[in-house]
Amino acid sequence: MEIFLMILLLCVGFFLIVKGGDMFVDSSVWIARIAHVKEMIIGATIVSVGTTLPELLTSLIATIKGISANGDTGYFSLAISNAIGSMLCNSGLILAIVLLVRPPKYDKKTFNKSSIYVLIISVLLVVFISTRYKVTTMEGVILLVMFVLFFLSNLKDALASQNDSISESEMKLYEMAKAESKFKKILYFIVGAVGIALGAILLVDNAKALAMTVGVSEQVLGVTLVAVGTSLPELVTAITSLRHHSTDIGVGNILGAHVINGTLIVGLISVITLGGLVVDSVTRNIAVWVMLAIMAVLILPTLIFKKFSRVQGGLMLAIYLGYMSYNIYLATI
Repeated sequence: MEIFLMILLLCVGFFLIVKGGDMFVDSSVWIARIAHVKEMIIGATIVSVGTTLPELLTSLIATIKGISANGDTGYFSLAISNAIGSMLCNSGLILAIVLLVRPPKYDKKTFNKSSIYVLIISVLLVVFISTRYKVTTMEGVILLVMFVLFFLSNLKDALASQNDSISESEMKLYEMAKAESKFKKILYFIVGAVGIALGAILLVDNAKALAMTVGVSEQVLGVTLVAVGTSLPELVTAITSLRHHSTDIGVGNILGAHVINGTLIVGLISVITLGGLVVDSVTRNIAVWVMLAIMAVLILPTLIFKKFSRVQGGLMLAIYLGYMSYNIYLATI
């Protein structure tokens, strides 16, 4: 009965996160449409921040609970494995599916710039996490500075894009957004944010309790169930972008989310622990390297051949499924 209640509350948490995330992103995109911001920029800024709120609040709440529990490493493991696991899920599962179904067009200017940030952040995380058992406070500050630089760079691009000519399709989207109710969108924005916060609290509390009850490590639960659950908004965004043949916004969203997970989330939870964020051995020795491999498969062939391919998507998905199988194996021994 106790386990059933935990699972039920987990499901409620997931529902609040997905529904709240959908409402938050929908209202955020409406704001961007009104401001005439281009799709790839929307994906890398507004949508990325909105869809990574579940990961941010989940990891932040887990870290705060770990601090209040006198440094409970289980909570810290849940926090870091959720952040890294979400990066793996976003790229190895969600983006891989996008590439397999409908590879987007290669945009040299936007992709090259985003890919540089992604590679730098991925390498920094591997260096910070794999060289010791924790991410230090100073390393957390470095990651936060990287986030500020990334966001300011995208904001600069967004402002510069205001001077570009507006296409007919973008003008149509603007007119549709203008016709929608302002009160409804503002309400969506507020209710969505609250829903994500409440869902994250339920997710952290019951994931930790479930891990203790069934004897599964917080790392395994964090990188599988929790990470996939908090990545559902990105999955919904990617599916929506495929349905509307707007895969650019899906790719921009995933790349932006990757940077935000690696900089804002890991950086913030490392800083607030003061003594540094303890990292479990599986995340330190395996997960970050798998994450780097997946991003290399995405970025390097695209930069060389100037296009995305289904082969990339298939290889990224295979790497991700292999790693997830390993985590399921860990849960059974």
